[in-house]
Amino acid sequence: MRQNTLVTKILELSRQDPAVLQQLERFRRAVTVMFTDIKGSTEYFENFGDIAGLAMVHECSDLLRTVIEQQGGRVIKTIGDGVMALFDGCDESVQSAVAIQRRLKERNALRKKEEEMLVRIGLHYGLGIVKSDDVFGDVVNTASRVESVAQPEQIIISDSLKQQLSPSAFKVALLGRFRLKGKSEDRDLYQVVWGETESVPLKSPYTMISQAGIGSAKLQQLNRDGAVVSENPIGKDGLTVGGAEAEAKSDEKSQRAEARFSLEDGQAIVEDIGNKGRIFIRLIATYTLEEADIIAMGTRLFRFICKPDLVEAATTLGKTLSDVGKLVKEWPAEFVGINPDGSDRHETYPLQHEEITFGRTNGTFTFNQDPVMSRSHARVYRRGENFFLEDLGSRNGTLVRVRGKAPLPFGASVLVAGQVFRVMQ
Repeated sequence: MRQNTLVTKILELSRQDPAVLQQLERFRRAVTVMFTDIKGSTEYFENFGDIAGLAMVHECSDLLRTVIEQQGGRVIKTIGDGVMALFDGCDESVQSAVAIQRRLKERNALRKKEEEMLVRIGLHYGLGIVKSDDVFGDVVNTASRVESVAQPEQIIISDSLKQQLSPSAFKVALLGRFRLKGKSEDRDLYQVVWGETESVPLKSPYTMISQAGIGSAKLQQLNRDGAVVSENPIGKDGLTVGGAEAEAKSDEKSQRAEARFSLEDGQAIVEDIGNKGRIFIRLIATYTLEEADIIAMGTRLFRFICKPDLVEAATTLGKTLSDVGKLVKEWPAEFVGINPDGSDRHETYPLQHEEITFGRTNGTFTFNQDPVMSRSHARVYRRGENFFLEDLGSRNGTLVRVRGKAPLPFGASVLVAGQVFRVMQ
């Protein structure tokens, strides 16, 4: 669609209430936004059935709502199995997060391990447009990205929220400096330590760009069974992998190097220097999707297509993606099936809901004839204007193609021209 046509259709959305955008500006103020997400809810539904799964999500949501309201917060909306909440007080927002994790720990002590309710929490302080029933703006988008960094039972807060907290009110530890996708600035993120035995991880499976204490790394090549077959140190100039010209040989049919692995400010980096699009990173954490990302699930490849203006319109006007899609006759975001050479398979998988799932037999979109895809393989969910991708414990993983240069989580598998590698400390 031509850009001017796209803009015209977005304007048609706002004309349903001509004063809506002007009115929203009157409600701009500083607030703290909290996002939560339940770990493994899809797997819980699969193992225990829909009724038990719904009961678990309902119990967890009730607990979160009660604790949030006790600390003066307000649940704005439930999104899938998570919530978005709003706080006027910064200390109160973190007190609420700590209370949630402690209450859940108490309940989990009475449950079997496979029945535990594990929640991750992210919080950010900033300017937002606050209405009686919703909050909009960059504060929401940044909070959603902060939450995506958290692991189960973790509380992660942004640097702007930490600066607002009362001195000595909480035990807070620097997690690292992160590049939050879609944001122009890098941010320090912090972990709130809420338990006596809780520790801050020395490394993170996310897009960390700077972390003290990591000065060396090694590259391991793995066989099909996951055993290490070779190991090379990553020097100050990096380490190339690929054909005969590479320092680490992985492709006997090629002369050129395919990839370069390096370490920059404590962060492992992989770069596609062969420009053939044959490098994929296997997800070990939540991934923030970007326009034109190529995703591998099972034997299939998908390209992520997003129309940011339409997504922004849906968020600002408080409409669902489905509502906007029906109105403008196109989807704000979708996956399209592609062939290995990048050509279109003429298959579309629209993001009609706040969360969709992919799987061989279970999911919004199923692929019964794909023997490599797991029954429940991956999920995609929306928070604000962001879309996140998570693997659901699939056997063969969910992979994202490297475009140019990309941060690489320590311990994550990297596929280079069909060979598997990983960077370790």
